[in-house]
Amino acid sequence: MLSALYVRAWCTSSRPRRLVALLALSTKVLVAVLPASANHIVMHGGPFAGVVVALVPHPTEPETLYLAAFSSGIYKSVDGGRRWSSASRGLEDLSVLALAVDPVSPRTLYAGTDSGVFVSRDGGEAWRPAGRSMAGKNVRSLVIAPSKLTVLYAATNEGILWSRDRGASWTPRNAGIPSRDLRVLRLDPSRPTRLLAAGFGGVFRSEDEGRQWRAVNQGLTDLRVRALAFDPTRAETLYAGTAGGGVFVTVDGGRMWRPLTEGLRNLTVLSLLVTPQGELFAGTVGGVHRLQPSGTAWTPVGEDVLRLTITFLTANPHRPGTVYAGTGGLVFVSEDRGGHWQELATAVTGPAGPRPASAGLQRRGEAQPKNQGGESR
Repeated sequence: MLSALYVRAWCTSSRPRRLVALLALSTKVLVAVLPASANHIVMHGGPFAGVVVALVPHPTEPETLYLAAFSSGIYKSVDGGRRWSSASRGLEDLSVLALAVDPVSPRTLYAGTDSGVFVSRDGGEAWRPAGRSMAGKNVRSLVIAPSKLTVLYAATNEGILWSRDRGASWTPRNAGIPSRDLRVLRLDPSRPTRLLAAGFGGVFRSEDEGRQWRAVNQGLTDLRVRALAFDPTRAETLYAGTAGGGVFVTVDGGRMWRPLTEGLRNLTVLSLLVTPQGELFAGTVGGVHRLQPSGTAWTPVGEDVLRLTITFLTANPHRPGTVYAGTGGLVFVSEDRGGHWQELATAVTGPAGPRPASAGLQRRGEAQPKNQGGESR
């Protein structure tokens, strides 16, 4: 058993970089450099040969999950996440940064990669490029318009791109955005024509499906925004996670922000999740924190993940109270709203064949393995 190592290295440039995966210490330890959009380095052993960046539950099949890992592509599970198999045939670039599933035609998947967008029409069995005009672009976030399922939006290193034909062609929509290096894109669930985009130049809002944008950064003292999340229980309420200022909240659609950091042990926030019940989770470089609906102070949750860098958070719509957290090459699951966590996968078959399902991290009820290589936080 090998323990996981974590190293953070802060970057001064926001230019996109490719993740480089190296093997070190042992063939079972993956040294993965997270994309520069997260501004830190994670060294991690795990079954997914790369940094896990997204997990998306199937909208109608409770046992089906899709996972994206930077440097090893797409994986699929049909048993709730215990066993995984590679679903990357035809995916020319395995450096996946974003994953979206069509809510009405869930056999259609879109993957944003380091070199464009790819689409699968058969549940991940086969992939092909989606639109020649997107080739070569670093795609960090993908959104499917719920009211117009043929419409897609992508946040890239060249700004926002829009497609009205399921990704066959793409058009820039950047009027009003001076900083084109964007990291995250979200649609307002209460207003289908409103979009919010963010990056290391702050937050921008559009009221007309991306045709025009304007900055909405009043009160946002850290403009290095890595995560955005709408509150589905309160219209106009939105949260922003930043690279060093913690979490900010707005209750008026972005007109005014205020800090929401009391109890937050680490102010580097890489991911945010608001559950259908209005409970807020923040994934930081120091574990997962939870904020109750209408609460004012964060609480760190889950001793199993307190020392981990959390790259994404996702809820399971079929199982209330179930939350997934990604870190390096591993995925953890909690079935009690973050109170306790355990490794999700028991078997993973990747492009190169089966891999060990555990990196030696502590499981519930087991003793903590001895650290063989040191740890830096």
